[in-house]
Amino acid sequence: MPQFKGQSNDSVINQGQPDSVLSETSKRLYREAEMISLGVGRALVDTAKHPLDKLPELSTSLATGLALGAASRLGAPGRLVAAGVGTAMATKFAYDELTGKRWTQFGHAVKDTWHSEANLERNIDITKNSLGSFIVDSGVGAVGMKFGSLAASRFAPPALLVKGALNRADSDGGIAIRSLQNRWENPVVLQKQAAGRIELISHTEPAAKGAASGDLVRVAKAADGEVLIAAMDVEGHGLNAAKKAVTVHAAIDKVLPQTGNKSASDILAMIDQRLSTKDELSVTAAMLKYDPVTGKLQTATASSEFAFVVRSNGVVKQLDAEVGGLGLGTDMYGSFPRGNEVIKLSKGDTVVLASDGAFDRFGYGKVQAFQQFLEKTGPKPEQIRQGILNQPQPEAGADDMSFVIFRPIE
Repeated sequence: MPQFKGQSNDSVINQGQPDSVLSETSKRLYREAEMISLGVGRALVDTAKHPLDKLPELSTSLATGLALGAASRLGAPGRLVAAGVGTAMATKFAYDELTGKRWTQFGHAVKDTWHSEANLERNIDITKNSLGSFIVDSGVGAVGMKFGSLAASRFAPPALLVKGALNRADSDGGIAIRSLQNRWENPVVLQKQAAGRIELISHTEPAAKGAASGDLVRVAKAADGEVLIAAMDVEGHGLNAAKKAVTVHAAIDKVLPQTGNKSASDILAMIDQRLSTKDELSVTAAMLKYDPVTGKLQTATASSEFAFVVRSNGVVKQLDAEVGGLGLGTDMYGSFPRGNEVIKLSKGDTVVLASDGAFDRFGYGKVQAFQQFLEKTGPKPEQIRQGILNQPQPEAGADDMSFVIFRPIE
C-alpha cells in the first residue's frame, strides 16, 4: 500500500474566520474534482491509445453487455436484467480490489487529496486505475447492451420478440411493441415485400401520438409467388389492442409458408385459428391476394374492414361486400359463411383498404360517404391518401387508423 505524506500542510484552519473556512473548503473540493476528472480522462485516453493492453477487461465488459441486452430484448424481466447489471458491477469491484487493492487505494487517495495537494499527481494515477478503469469498462458494457438489444431485434425469431414485447408492455408502455410494429410495417419493408409488383401507399396512425396501435397493415409474398396485402383493426385501441395486433403479425408469419394455392378467405381462416381467444378482442380484417401476372385479385373481409376498387374510369365498387365474414380472434371465422370475391385488375385501377378510423372521418359509421369520396377523387393514390389525412378526427373521438392504397405497376 502506498505511503502518504504531507497531510498536515493545509489541515489547520482558522476557526474564527468564516471566509477562510469557505475558501479552504472550496480549494479542497476543487482538488477532488481535479483528481477525479483528470484520472477518468487519462483512463479514457490510455484505453483509446492502447486498447490491446485492456483487451481482456474490455472483452468481458462487452460480452456481458451483449448478453444482458439480448436478454432484455427477448423478454427477460427488468428486475432480472437489473440484477445482472448489479452482479456484473459488483464482480468488477471485487476483481479490482482482489487483484490490486484499487478501491482501498482510491479511498486513501480521496482522503489524502482532501487534506493536501502534495500527492495530487500520484492520486490522479490511482484514480485512473480504479474509478477511471471502472467507468471505461461500464461504458463498454453499456454499448454492448445496446448492440445486444439491436442484434436480438434484428436476428431473433419474431415469436420470441413478440413474447418479450408482451412481457414488457405494461412496464415500458408499449415501446417494444411499437418497435416490432415498425419492423413489420415500415413503408420501405412493405415496398420490398411487394417486390416491384405493385405501386403501394400505406399508413398507420395510433389514436394517441407516439403510442402503439391496434391497427396493422402487412404486405408479404405468398408461397405461390403472389402478393398478400392486409389491413386489420383490433377492437378498441390503446395498449391492449396493440398487444393483440403484434400477435396477429406473428400469426401471419406462421401461416405464410402455407399460403400457396390458398384463397384469401382460407388465409384469413388460418390466421384466425392461430389467434388466442382469451382476451376476447375481435379483429376486423381485409385480406387481398394479388397475382401480378394475370391481374387476378382475391378479396376476403372479416367484419367491418372495408376494401374498394376504384376503376380507371372512376367507378367504385366495394369488394366482398355481399358475404364478408365474422371478425377474427374468436375462432369462428372459418366455421361460418365467408366471402372470397375474385376480380381482375386492369391498368389504372386502384384498390383501397381502410379501417373504421379512416372512413369514420367522413362521418361516423358512414361507409357510403367514404365511397362517395373515392368516386369524387378517382383512381389517384396520392390524392386519396391526402384526402383521408386532411379529414378531421371523427366527433366520436380519435381512433387508430390504417389504410393501404395500391395499384398494378403500369
